[in-house]
Amino acid sequence: MKSWSFENPCLLRSLLVLASALSLGPGAFAQSGTNFITSNHALKVDVDLVTLSFSVKDKNRRYVGNLSKEDVVLLEDEILQEIAYFEFEPMPVSLVVLVDTSESTGPFAKEIETISRIVSDLLYPADEAAVIAFSDAPFLFQEFTHNRNGVSTGLERACQKFSGATNINDSIYLAAKKLKSAGSDYRKVILLVSDGMGNRGERDRALKELRASGATLVGIGLGLTSRLFRGAVSLSQWAKETGGNLLLYSPRPDLKRELRATLEQIRSQYSVGYVSTNRNKDGRFRRLRVEISRSSPLAPNCLIIQNPEGYFVPEQSLLNY
Repeated sequence: MKSWSFENPCLLRSLLVLASALSLGPGAFAQSGTNFITSNHALKVDVDLVTLSFSVKDKNRRYVGNLSKEDVVLLEDEILQEIAYFEFEPMPVSLVVLVDTSESTGPFAKEIETISRIVSDLLYPADEAAVIAFSDAPFLFQEFTHNRNGVSTGLERACQKFSGATNINDSIYLAAKKLKSAGSDYRKVILLVSDGMGNRGERDRALKELRASGATLVGIGLGLTSRLFRGAVSLSQWAKETGGNLLLYSPRPDLKRELRATLEQIRSQYSVGYVSTNRNKDGRFRRLRVEISRSSPLAPNCLIIQNPEGYFVPEQSLLNY
């Protein structure tokens, strides 16, 4: 197999397009922020490309959009990696709003209505959003649409009745599965609105699909004692791993400001890609760290890098067909 060099971005993009096409068959992997692509077809492109998105703030907490490849240092398990490509381009979001309509969220109907208006207000014309409500099981109320009114109407219909138990796991699974069909020009986001009171569904399946979708998990906890932050499903860890965060419901101006900042962070991300120096397919978690290079003139500005903690590499046995 010929070893490709990725100094030419056009060549890299061509390979990624080809690999994406091949990934329609067996042997395609997509992890959280990570794409591992192989194929057993007659034409085989073996590109173990890891992709990572991150955002940068200065000491005044403003997003920084003027970094270059030379400003960044990327480490995997504390080992320096060679960056194959580096991009910055604000992108629209593909958003799935997951609304908890179980019996325990009934007292928060007004809060959910407020959140619905905030979400609709924060969508850009190029964004797309879908609405899924869940209690015992998830149900799609609004397919992906660019229409704000369609999103609002879907959320209103979803919140007509509050009953049943809480099934967060299967809801995240369905949302992540839908987001896998979103175009590559979108940042994928799951916005979970819940009190976190109990949970059902298949946890491992949900986490696996969340990682495979490349989506960022963002949560809004309902109630002053919301269990969304400490529930059995470890949502805090899931959000952290995917580069998201959990917000506690607060009066409208504060929540809108926090959610706007979160979505802007996701939109305004840098993308880097590299081929890991560790060629083992052992299924283990690898930690990633992005830093500003000490030689960069931007280093003294105390830039803050926010990025997922790492990724799980697929096991070799799963790659063999």
